[in-house]
This record gives sequence, structure tokens and C-alpha cells, in this order.
Amino acid sequence: MVLRANRLERITNLVLALLDTPRPLSLREIGDVVAGYPAEQGALRQAFERDKRTLRDGGIPVAVERIGGEDQVGYKILAEDYYLPDLGLEPAEEQALAFAVAAVRIEGDLGRDVLAKLGTRGPGDVPPIAILPSLPALGPLQQAVRVKAVVEFAYRGRRRAVEPYGLLFRSGAWYLVGRDRTSGTGGELRTFRVDRLEGDPVPGDPGGFVPPAGFDVAAELRLAPWSPGPRAGARRGADGTGGSKIDRGGRPGEVTDDDRDVCEVVVEVDVREARAALALVGPGALEARLDDGSVRLRFAVGDEAALVSWVLGCGDAVEVVEPARIRATIVDALARAAGL
Repeated sequence: MVLRANRLERITNLVLALLDTPRPLSLREIGDVVAGYPAEQGALRQAFERDKRTLRDGGIPVAVERIGGEDQVGYKILAEDYYLPDLGLEPAEEQALAFAVAAVRIEGDLGRDVLAKLGTRGPGDVPPIAILPSLPALGPLQQAVRVKAVVEFAYRGRRRAVEPYGLLFRSGAWYLVGRDRTSGTGGELRTFRVDRLEGDPVPGDPGGFVPPAGFDVAAELRLAPWSPGPRAGARRGADGTGGSKIDRGGRPGEVTDDDRDVCEVVVEVDVREARAALALVGPGALEARLDDGSVRLRFAVGDEAALVSWVLGCGDAVEVVEPARIRATIVDALARAAGL
């Protein structure tokens, strides 16, 4: 996000004003004390809402509180929402943190802001190993995870109300893991790709849910288009197709980030790609290790087009064994490529 210098200065002054005030400020008072806002009430409201959204997307929530008088609503940035606590880091730990921030950065250089808040100097001009994408939805989602607020957003054409348990960056994308209250009868564990959210997520009141004790986001992440499928002989869904869930030792787990049916796929991966494929689909998908170093994997697929793209991208290192329908799709795609 690129801000013009005059707007950046206005937002900086807004943060200082909302942090320094002992009571919430009305919109009228904000227009009086923060330079750069238009005098007309409608234009002031529009500019302030835009700046408030920018702060929220940057992980700085603006608290809204009821006040007396004509304005009725006031705004304030709570110190506990803005300032990071003293972590009590030793000098060596501070240095390790600084190098970690330098090595893996988020677009917009947010990591350096975190180091500044901690009072830790950066390691200098160290080239990053990776730069993670920054998405507008990450700010409100991170806030919702932190304060345990149910968050609402549209996803795949319908409205969701989700208890956000955590965010994770995996395979080039950000994912939200949580319990979707709108799925099933009592809510079900879901995985959502953050860049596929439709519109802005809207967090509810803090303390709206209690996450499961010891919940491990990394262990529960269900990546579309696939997730480790049932081993041979595992119990199938009631309709015989596998449905949208699979059984893992008596604990049902969500396979995809939507409600589409999934199918079971068997692939053989040669030694060149075996380790990478196992890391992608998980060790639970391993069905057999063959004598030549290749592996046979069985897993559930919710997005067949993505699977086809992955197989084609691996060249001759991956072969689809089952089902015949997807195998035929791969063969047709290879034939068309050969024709070109």
C-alpha cells in the first residue's frame, strides 16, 4: 500500500491523537485536532472512515465507544491494542528476532515496525530469504484471532460466521483455520484461503468464543485442493462417495475449504519428487514405499483442476493411478500440449 505524503502525515497525527486522549474523541473533535481533514461533515466522515480502515488493515484497531452529547460515538486507540508488551528478551534473543524479521518479511516492511516497537535494532541491509504477501483482510483477521472475536465474511458465494483459531502461511498463500458456525448443525472446522475472501471481514465483539484447548493450527490446516485422504479400508461417508469429510481414526476432519464433494486419488511419485509430495499432502497419505524409492500416495481432492495443474507441473515424476477419469484428463492435457 502506497500512501501520499500528506495523507500519511494525517494518519500519523490521527494515531497520536487517539492514543494520547484520556477519553474517546468524537468525529467533530477529530476534525478539529488532526490537521488535513476537510471541514464539511460528510467529507470528514468519508476521509476518517478511509483512514480508520487503513489503520485496521495495518493491525491498529480503533475502538468505538458511546459518549454523551450530540455525536453519541467516540473513537480511541487503546494502549493495550497498540503497544507490544516487554518480552524480556536477552541481547542474543533480540538479535535472533531481528535476523528472523529480516530473513522473512511481510510486504510493506511491517516487521521493522514491530522491531521498533520492541526497541530492537534491525540487522542492517540483510537481503530477505522470502517476502510474504500482505492482504487487506489480514489486519482484521489477526485482530479477531487475538481478541477471540467471531468474524463474518463472504466466501464462495455465502455468508460465514467463523471462530478464528489461527492464521498460517503455507504453499504460497495465507489460510484461516477456524470453526464455521454456518456449516453443519453445530459448526464444523474449516480452512479458508484469505485471498479468496469476498469483501472485508467484519470482527464481532471480543471474547465471542473459547478456542479448543491445545489447538494446533499447523496440524489442523486442511489445504485445498487436497488433504491427506483415508488409508485403504478407512470408513467411507454414508453416501459412499467420501463426502466432504474423511475419517482419521474416529476424528472427522475437514478436507476442503468449501462444501464441495471430494474424491479419492492415488498417485505414484518417483524419487525425484517423493519428498516434496509427501511434505505437500502429509505423511498420512503414504500408502506404500516402492523399491525404486518412489512412493504411492492416497489422498482426497476437492479441486481437480488444481490437482491436474500440479501433476502436469511435475512432468513425468508423478503418475495418476486412480481414478481413471482424472488419469484420462491428464492424458488429454499431455496430448494437447504435444500437439502444440
